[in-house]
Amino acid sequence: MSLVRYLCKRVYHSIPTFIGALLFMFILVRVLPGDPARLIAGPEALEQDVERIREQLGLNKPLHEQFVDYVVTLIRGDLGKSIKFRTPVINEVLARLPYTVALAFVAEAIAIAVALPLGIISALRPNSKLTYVTSVLSLLGASAPTFWVALMFIYIFSVNLRILPSSGADSPRHIILPAATLSLLLMGNLTRITRSSVIEALNSNHILTAIAKGLRERAILMRHVLKNSMIPIVTLMGLQIGSLLGGAIITETVYAWPGIGSLLIDSIFFRDYTLIQGIILFIVLAFIVINIVVDVIYAFIDPRIRDLLWRTG
Repeated sequence: MSLVRYLCKRVYHSIPTFIGALLFMFILVRVLPGDPARLIAGPEALEQDVERIREQLGLNKPLHEQFVDYVVTLIRGDLGKSIKFRTPVINEVLARLPYTVALAFVAEAIAIAVALPLGIISALRPNSKLTYVTSVLSLLGASAPTFWVALMFIYIFSVNLRILPSSGADSPRHIILPAATLSLLLMGNLTRITRSSVIEALNSNHILTAIAKGLRERAILMRHVLKNSMIPIVTLMGLQIGSLLGGAIITETVYAWPGIGSLLIDSIFFRDYTLIQGIILFIVLAFIVINIVVDVIYAFIDPRIRDLLWRTG
């Protein structure tokens, strides 16, 4: 019951964040340049036709009335209709969602499989050549521009070697380049956080006590060091997954990957404010849910955090 009570409390505390993000998103979308009614009617349409479309969309109402109408439709579970596609927003988002989820989890899986071992090894052998190489690669991976990495991958693997497709999502091979691009950017921060967390855990008193007792290195590493190092690592992984689910906009655009990010770019260009609101709403909800999941993972990693959360929950 403590877990259920804690989850209910976290959801309750997330409501003000959700409302604030909703209001900020609504105002931001409305101040974008361009008139959706004019885009729908066409550049040569008469002003009365444009005004009629604006009235149909509710854009002639004051801003506060538009916000109230939007909240009411949200409560009913209606995200509105896309101006560009003339279909429900929820259908467009759900159609693109599987592509973004697949890309996010493949990229994160590659990053974890590479970054965690490198971070642990560089922490255990701080003066080795591998540590210096890992530090340089981590810095390059974290600082390299996404579009540059994507273009280099396309040039090498698609243009020169011709072994991987450069765009689309027609087969599992199409996900390799965009996932590799995102994972390279994730590896840098994840490797550095893993290394610093493991070093901090190795220097803690209880690890020094375990070493003094003569416990084997593998047992110390698996039972004590890694477990006590996981809090910042899990935090970063949660933030990375949230960002990826929010839409890796540049990567999806370069590789023409049909996910949430490329859909958001298309909706911004067309001034499809209902679709923009629906996508950003999904991004906000994704971050809220992932933050709650990360907090629960904290509790299972560290019993001290679990006891504190259960008491306050």
